[in-house]
Amino acid sequence: MNTATNTAATRNTVAAKGNWLARLRALALHALNLHLQNCAVMAEAHRRPQ
Repeated sequence: MNTATNTAATRNTVAAKGNWLARLRALALHALNLHLQNCAVMAEAHRRPQ
């Protein structure tokens, strides 16, 4: 399951439940996605020769 699917599923969960735990889960997944994107950018920059 990719991050786009995770994000879509999370948004659907938040819309359906609307409770604080679902919103917290959505926030955590969003933060994880941003972290992984940042790691990918840093890894790519490190891989390239200067």
